[in-house]
Amino acid sequence: MRKIKNFNHLCKKIGLPIKLIRDIEKILKVERGKIYIVGGNVRNLILNKKIISHPDLVVDVTYDSLVKCLKKHKIKFLEIGSKFGSLVVVRKGFKFDITSMRNDIETDGRWAVTSFTNSLNDDSKRRDFTFNSVYCDTKGNLYDPNNGINDLNKKKIKFIGNIQSRINEDHLRILRFIRFSLQISGKVNTKYLNICNQSSSKLKKLSYNRRIKELKLILLDESLKKISIVNKLKTLIESSIETKLNFENFSLFCRLESKIKKESFERRLKFLLRTKRKLPKFFDYNAEQKLKKRLKKVVFFKEFEEYDINFNLYKHKKNQLVDQLLIDSFDKNLDSLKIHFLLKRIEIFRKKKFPLRGNDLIKLGFEPGKYLGEVIKTVEKWWIRKKFTKNKNECLNYSKKLLP
Repeated sequence: MRKIKNFNHLCKKIGLPIKLIRDIEKILKVERGKIYIVGGNVRNLILNKKIISHPDLVVDVTYDSLVKCLKKHKIKFLEIGSKFGSLVVVRKGFKFDITSMRNDIETDGRWAVTSFTNSLNDDSKRRDFTFNSVYCDTKGNLYDPNNGINDLNKKKIKFIGNIQSRINEDHLRILRFIRFSLQISGKVNTKYLNICNQSSSKLKKLSYNRRIKELKLILLDESLKKISIVNKLKTLIESSIETKLNFENFSLFCRLESKIKKESFERRLKFLLRTKRKLPKFFDYNAEQKLKKRLKKVVFFKEFEEYDINFNLYKHKKNQLVDQLLIDSFDKNLDSLKIHFLLKRIEIFRKKKFPLRGNDLIKLGFEPGKYLGEVIKTVEKWWIRKKFTKNKNECLNYSKKLLP
């Protein structure tokens, strides 16, 4: 057993709320229970990296005992995942995922039927990769039944047990293998990748939310700036969203986003889908409206001249303009100076309200109807050409010229 040096200081440094975790452990004493930190937070402790996710904890007491202790001490929790022995404790602004240690009895590629165990070794066998089966107690002692620390330090992605069996148990492990390969080693094990590719059709059995959560982490990874990495991942990315994608210039696109510090999952997805006439069913049937609208939106920049820019700034949301600008930078060969100029324009633009309404023109003598609508559009375009500087009276004076 290894112990983390200067454990309390390290927890404070990386943002792990160890005091709150110890407070939860104290209430389990009546059940002789212990809490262990597992997963990403343990990796961060070992690698001395800032924590970016809320703590994942396991306990060696049953789910019912855990609930009983929390209720007795009036600790707020949410029974999310109760059928899997999991809940979420909310305490002083932090969320803690707490799960009773368990064995997998039956799996179907999506979810598992489990039973309670108080053995760290048994609990570790159901985990995906060796470095995700390292446990840390509240004193900083590390329990490493699968030699995960050594693999983590070597940046080695290693499945626990037989890879095909682990994929059959939970198909999401295909995408998790890609995600961790990129995050930890920046490269992909060819042998494992081939097995994952052979099983890629299984991904469609997973829910939209589970797939999109992993895909987001994959598409935002720094490694995608390398063409060689993108080429290796094409099959799995396409399988995960059940459609063919346009990967041409994708790594260059990722580099551009990184260079201007505007990395966006939604924009990268839109780039890959840019030659699709229709939104793929995977998104059309499952995605929230906000994402669907963004993926579908196309902004037409005719010449990238003053009026064209002002018109689009006025008519569209800023993120839609940035999306189109960066995508067009490849399709229309915009130089970097032009891109930076336009991005700055988008950033500093503050939308003004068009000063005229239909009633203003009716009072001026226009009849309600189709022509009135055309006049409003004409005056609005004139107002945009004048860089939004004309006031209501000036717009009315211009409108008089259009009276029939």
